[in-house]
Amino acid sequence: MTEHGLDLWPGLWGDFPPHDVPFLADGEAQAIESPPAATRRLALVLAYDGGPYAGWQVQPGAVTVQGELERALSQLCGRPVRVHASGRTDAGVHAWGQVVSFNAFGRLEPEAMLAGLRALLPPEIHPRALGRVAPDFHARYAARAKTYDYFLWPQAGPALFQRQRLWPLWRALDERAVRQALEPLPGPRDLKPFASQGAEAKGSTVRQIFEARLDTGPRGLWRIRLTASGFLRHVVRNLAGALVMVGLGKAHPFSILDACEAGRRSRPGPKAPAGGLYLNRVFYQCYNELPLTESPEAPAWNAKEDGI
Repeated sequence: MTEHGLDLWPGLWGDFPPHDVPFLADGEAQAIESPPAATRRLALVLAYDGGPYAGWQVQPGAVTVQGELERALSQLCGRPVRVHASGRTDAGVHAWGQVVSFNAFGRLEPEAMLAGLRALLPPEIHPRALGRVAPDFHARYAARAKTYDYFLWPQAGPALFQRQRLWPLWRALDERAVRQALEPLPGPRDLKPFASQGAEAKGSTVRQIFEARLDTGPRGLWRIRLTASGFLRHVVRNLAGALVMVGLGKAHPFSILDACEAGRRSRPGPKAPAGGLYLNRVFYQCYNELPLTESPEAPAWNAKEDGI
């Protein structure tokens, strides 16, 4: 066992992973002219419990994280504010390091705006950091990589209080087989076989996987960590489900790699529940001190202003 499996609990206590948002230093921010009526480009690092919400994106008649955030920001800025996230999370999915960019009017300082957001937002949504960024920064299109964590608990005990935080499984899983399935995944991989039908993808569905690993912790808690240049919808949850099938001996350890190389799955597996998935971190500058290439999603954010 490793200590990495403990990472779930510090996150629940508010000890979040670091972020990679390129906030401007004070001198850089002051160098950008900003008359009282001008807009300023701001970025926000956000953590939230996705359990009570119908996902990130605004939906008619539903309570969403984006809706709550835009309501609070509009109240602080005195006019409607539209935010752009690094990506959408589904209902029940959590985030420790979601990143949001938006234009703000007026002269309210970032520190005061952050305090105002913490006062106005529901307790399930926690603004971690807020600051000025370059005028062309876009939380989605500037992203170079993302890390997702999926937590599951093989041979779980009574898990009625953990079901919204992880995936409890009554059966044992073959740890060695799951590690064998993860080991060859880093590299350029076609993620289409593990995306939901109808998932939006512009151009290639190949993404660079930087990290695919399993960490174990106390009481048999497992964490599957995936870092890639981008993901398609439901890929992490479908991969987690496929890994469970491998761990149960119902699929070969190399079936996941084979599916990526073939561009299709021979037999679909279960989609892991939303509650075990966490958006850990979004990378904008480097990953493990290595420069990252341009985002695969779009060449420039202003090519589609509202395209989140």
